[in-house]
Amino acid sequence: MIEEENEVEIKCPNCSPADETWHEVIKPGQSPVAKCMDCGHVHSYRIPRVKMKTVKVIVSHMEDSVVMQMLLPEEERFFIDDEFVVEDINSGEVVPIIITVLECGDKRKPSAPVKEIDTIWGRAIDEITVKVAIQRKEITDPAAIKVPGDFKFVVGQNVKVEGKDYPIVSIKIRGGSFKSKEGDYVLAKKVKRVYAKKPMHGRYGKY
Repeated sequence: MIEEENEVEIKCPNCSPADETWHEVIKPGQSPVAKCMDCGHVHSYRIPRVKMKTVKVIVSHMEDSVVMQMLLPEEERFFIDDEFVVEDINSGEVVPIIITVLECGDKRKPSAPVKEIDTIWGRAIDEITVKVAIQRKEITDPAAIKVPGDFKFVVGQNVKVEGKDYPIVSIKIRGGSFKSKEGDYVLAKKVKRVYAKKPMHGRYGKY
């Protein structure tokens, strides 16, 4: 299960009992309740206890290197050549990388769980995957697009998903705040999620 503030990726008993889908958290706490972003079904769910570990990440870009830190689930496993988005717990800076070295004590391994990893080395890459929630009435369609890290998402302008344009209504920034005023923009590397609207008619056409 993946959880990020007021959104959670869990199984939906109505439309997706076998696979996890994105939900909006309606009621947090000890007995949480969430609304499926695919079908709109509201249901309770359990939060598993996950042990976390702070791992040092060294990101190389050209001749420069930056030391970052990230909080990760101990049981998550990483592999050399994995693409991975680093979010520094101190600065909030986000950098997409390809993992080049996994240091586990005095050894380097091709694969290891987080609980064994002391340092992750990675090479910065230019593209980053951004999650997009396309809303139409009570239904939200999740999507993802790849863009350069410095790409600007602008409220009021369109985001192109699978060849179609959808107007952006708000942008969630890593850290929890939102941008929703027309003309506000956020760089892709700082975006948590883009919320767009699926037009019913008008100059955008019918979908």
